[in-house]
Amino acid sequence: MRLKALSKCAAVAGALALPFALSAAPASAAPSATPGGAGSAVAISATGSVVVPPTSSVASAAQRPTSKSAAELPANPLVEARLLNGSAWAGHGRASVADLRVAKLGLSAHAVSAKCENGTGVSHVVGATLGTRALKLGATPNTTVTTDLKGLGAVTVTLNKQVRGYDGNLTVTAIEVSATLAGKTQTISIASASCGKSGPGQPGQPGQPGKPSQPSQPGEPSTPSAPPGEAPAPTPVPGDLPVTG
Repeated sequence: MRLKALSKCAAVAGALALPFALSAAPASAAPSATPGGAGSAVAISATGSVVVPPTSSVASAAQRPTSKSAAELPANPLVEARLLNGSAWAGHGRASVADLRVAKLGLSAHAVSAKCENGTGVSHVVGATLGTRALKLGATPNTTVTTDLKGLGAVTVTLNKQVRGYDGNLTVTAIEVSATLAGKTQTISIASASCGKSGPGQPGQPGQPGKPSQPSQPGEPSTPSAPPGEAPAPTPVPGDLPVTG
């Protein structure tokens, strides 16, 4: 029995790692991330009649990943999940959840993950079902599935939800659930990651050329000085010159 449980954990861990395997950096090397603003990630959060604070929530603009993990989601009347992980660094965010179960809404999944890198996002779900319907492993962005549940009405699930903000940052959420519980809109976000798009800074505006200098006004020509007067005639000085001899 214990061997079977260990095998299941290994399989789930492998499913969570699979979507990230192609771009993961070696453990001995720093991530080759180009700065693109802060990345962030949240494993699970919920608002409405049941509130679940953001779990394994992390944000960072550093060049090396910052990570948070939780073995299990804290007890609450709506969502159960295990192995909740979030990692973030400059321009990158990753989140994953295992053994998801939302019994009241008929939702379950073996593994859920989302990844955002430099403004591009992708998400995956493994073994996910809504009621009796199987959910796609790699759905196209913003795929919506709606089902009616007795006593609750319509339950809407958005797969691979991608929203780009006014600043160009992208948020990708693997599964977002919306339903009405106790007269309130209940929303559950599962495996959500955000990142900015890296790129060169915007070039500055060139300076305005200065006005050409005005040529100086020519001065008045100088008046030549009067020519010097004639030298006076020498005046003889009377006197005797001594005679030697």
